[in-house]
Amino acid sequence: MIDSLSAKYAEEPVAVGVTRNGGVIEVLKAPDGQTWTILFTYPGGPSCLVASGEAWEDLEDKLKGPAA
Repeated sequence: MIDSLSAKYAEEPVAVGVTRNGGVIEVLKAPDGQTWTILFTYPGGPSCLVASGEAWEDLEDKLKGPAA
């Protein structure tokens, strides 16, 4: 799934986390932020597309501002 999102939208993983039950949540986004996707992979292997959209913004950069 990641290869497909990379090929079609140039999305790459930018964040990953492990849930209590061992599942993996991944956030992918295009370098320009035009598209993004959130995936969930169950411990047994199947992956699901949880959400996708447009206009991703990184809050850390906005919260720190240009003077940071």
